[in-house]
Amino acid sequence: MKSEEYTDDAFWDQVGSDSHTFLAFWSHTCPPCKVMAPVFERLGKRFRGSIEFVAVSTYDRPDMAKRFGISSTPTFILTRRGKAVRRFYGVIREQKLAEELSNFAPPTAPPDLGGSGLLGKIASIFRRN
Repeated sequence: MKSEEYTDDAFWDQVGSDSHTFLAFWSHTCPPCKVMAPVFERLGKRFRGSIEFVAVSTYDRPDMAKRFGISSTPTFILTRRGKAVRRFYGVIREQKLAEELSNFAPPTAPPDLGGSGLLGKIASIFRRN
């Protein structure tokens, strides 16, 4: 996962805003984090303008991990107005996570069908024809 470069003030302004912010707490030594990184990237594109996606390295920012009570990675927290409204832990299916996020804010783009999963395979068949 790629961490956005936020100053502390900009980070807390975003988390405290009226819009939703989806925080991904991750570690570079965490295999499940590597599994979830492309999911986080795709959902960030899908919900762009509706939910702000921010990756936070627990290695680089242990202060933020402590403040949010992070004890394992990956941990995902959806916030609004400075409050955690939903938490997710570990590896989560992309479709399930998208459905959960849709309960709070609508996606602004269709799902990315270019992946290696079943939908990606189906999409590649249609692109060939």
